[in-house]
Amino acid sequence: MYMRYPHSTFFTGSCAATLHTASPLGISKISTMPADQRIDCIAFPDDGAAKRFAKFFQKELKGVEIVTCNKVRTEGNKRVVVIADGNPAEKHVLVVDDLIQTGGTLYECAAKLKESGAKSVSGFVVHAVFPGESWRRFLRDADRSVFARLWITNSNPSVCQQIPGGDAFEALD
Repeated sequence: MYMRYPHSTFFTGSCAATLHTASPLGISKISTMPADQRIDCIAFPDDGAAKRFAKFFQKELKGVEIVTCNKVRTEGNKRVVVIADGNPAEKHVLVVDDLIQTGGTLYECAAKLKESGAKSVSGFVVHAVFPGESWRRFLRDADRSVFARLWITNSNPSVCQQIPGGDAFEALD
């Protein structure tokens, strides 16, 4: 699990926390993919995710394209996702983030990547919250079905148990 906040926020006294990442689970899945579908571009929905994960993926996946998206406000005060850095065109893209709530930002990022010429877009999220069964919107025939695959970890077992396997989702552990 990746902890976003300093461990002193949660632990006091003689408790010692060690920080770990689930990112190697994503690397393991990528390494088993057929060559013609293999991920060759890692995208992040914002600068924060890029700062946390980009170096790891660059080290583990030599020559991978890195794309960073950002949310910006337009003149009409509408929030849109833009590609701030990198080029997803003709790539098999994996969007990586540490947390997904309802998935709006991840969806908008994936839609922008596809609009920008990505061959395919998949997702990898360490911790899936999905309040109100919002994961249903990412199933193959739902309104947010832009992902070829959506990998989540089993860090939230109650959510993982609800999500059907064999559709867009796969829980990694």
